[in-house]
Amino acid sequence: MQKKSIEILLKERSARASLSAGFQLYMENFRRIFKSTWIAGVITSIVCGITATIIFIWWPELIARVYTHLENAWQYADEYRMMLIVIGILTLLSFIATAIWGGYGAALLKQHQAGGAMLPKQRHLHWEGHMAWRSVKAWFWCVLLFTVFYGIVFAFIYWKRGVVEDPMHHVVSLCMAIVLFSVVTLLMVPLAYLSVKYLMDVKTSFWPLLFKRYGTSLRYWGRQFVVLLVCAIILGLLCCIVSLPEIILYEANWQARIGVVGGDPLGMPDSITILTFVTCALSSFMQLYITLPLLFCLYYMYGSIDARENEKKERMKKTDNEL
Repeated sequence: MQKKSIEILLKERSARASLSAGFQLYMENFRRIFKSTWIAGVITSIVCGITATIIFIWWPELIARVYTHLENAWQYADEYRMMLIVIGILTLLSFIATAIWGGYGAALLKQHQAGGAMLPKQRHLHWEGHMAWRSVKAWFWCVLLFTVFYGIVFAFIYWKRGVVEDPMHHVVSLCMAIVLFSVVTLLMVPLAYLSVKYLMDVKTSFWPLLFKRYGTSLRYWGRQFVVLLVCAIILGLLCCIVSLPEIILYEANWQARIGVVGGDPLGMPDSITILTFVTCALSSFMQLYITLPLLFCLYYMYGSIDARENEKKERMKKTDNEL
C-alpha cells in the first residue's frame, strides 16, 4: 500500500493536473479531514475572533476618544501603546494557531503519503505535536525571509528617496519600489515547494533544504506560480464572499465611531461586541477550510517535482553506467 501511494504521489503532473488532483483529494476526504481537525479549527477560530473583535470594536473606540479630546490626546498615549501591544500579541497568536491547525492538515497528507488513505483519529481531541511544530517553523521562516528581504528593499528605497529632493526623483523611487517588491515576491515563489517538502520529509531541516534545493525549486518556478495564482484567485474569491459580514461590521463600527466624534449618538446595539466576535469566529472557521485545498494542491505539485527530479537522476545514472 505504501509503495502504491508513493507511486501515485511521485507522478509527473502539469500544474493543471496538480490542481485537479489536490481539489479532488480534498473533496473526497472532506468528512475525514473535518473530523480530524474541527476541534483545532474551533480553537484557532476563537483566537482569530478575539483578535478581530478588538480590532473592530475597541481600536475604533480608542481612536474616537483620541480625536474627541485632541487637546488632551497625550493622556491616551499609554492606552494607545498597550492596545498596539495587545493587537500585536493576539495577531501573532492567530498566526501561530493557524500554523498549528495547518499542521493537522499536513499530518493527514503525511498519512496519505505513507498509506494512501486518510484515517481520522479515534479520539476527537488529539495533538499532532511534531507536524504542528514543523508547520509553525515553516511559517516562521517564510515570514522571516519575506520580512528581511522586504525590509532591505524598503530601507534602500527610503534611503534613495531621501538623497535627492527632486519631485521627479520620488516618482522614479516609487517605480523602483514597485519593481523591486515585485521581483522579491516572485523570487519567494519557490518557497511553496520547499515548505511542503519540509513538511513531508521529516528528516530535513529548513535552512539546509533551502540552500540545497532552492535552485531546483527555481527551475519549476512557472509551475508553482500557476498553482499559487489559480488557488489565490479561486480561494481568495471564496474567502472574500465569506468575509462580507466581517467587512460590513467593520465599516459599521468605524462609521459609528466617526459619528460619535462628530457629536452623533453611537447607534450600535449593546450586543455588538458578542455579535462581532461570533461573526468573526464563524468567518475564520469557514476560511480555514476554504484555504486548506491550497496545501493539497501544493502536495501534488511537490510530488510532481520530485518525480521529475528522480527521473532526471535515473537518466543521468543510466548514462554514466553506459559510459
